Amino acid sequence: MRGETPIEPQYPFLLRDVVTVLLECGYRPEECFRLRWEYVQSGVIEMPHGKTENARRRIPLSQRVASILQMRRAQSQSPWVFPAPTASGHIEPSSLKRQHQKVCRAAGLDHFPLYTLRHTCLTGWAPHMDPWTLAYLAGHRDMSITKRYIHPQEHTTRAAMDRARDAQGGHNSGHSALDAADANHSKPSVNN
Repeated sequence: MRGETPIEPQYPFLLRDVVTVLLECGYRPEECFRLRWEYVQSGVIEMPHGKTENARRRIPLSQRVASILQMRRAQSQSPWVFPAPTASGHIEPSSLKRQHQKVCRAAGLDHFPLYTLRHTCLTGWAPHMDPWTLAYLAGHRDMSITKRYIHPQEHTTRAAMDRARDAQGGHNSGHSALDAADANHSKPSVNN
């Protein structure tokens, strides 16, 4: 009401912090919700569990995520990075539901699942790293899942070929294009 002090949310930056971790680390939301302080080690988050064995991985922290974790750690007595008054002791999907809906409305966006932020992160990483590294960081169990994020563009394939040629010293496996053409058109001579 006019003239009254607004009620401050109990965790005013919770959604912002979770969104930042999802966008910059590529975690699945449930992995993010279950982050424990013991997993945060020397500039990385060690993910010791997940839906598959490949979900166990080490994600280097961006400066922004490292700063958020440092601020949260200074205010936390809980073993959870994102504690909440739930049976599990950490946030659950329902913990963010109202904040997320309110932000989507205020921004004029259609509601989207938080998992979309993982897809956004992986799509952003894909052009800048090899598929094997992307698969590792994503925690994918097989490359067919990772392939969804890889969309080679002409400039990236051209750059890859330039790197390959530079690594070979500008040579093409010891054969020139003319040597290959000559080999295809020459006929063996027959001596009787």
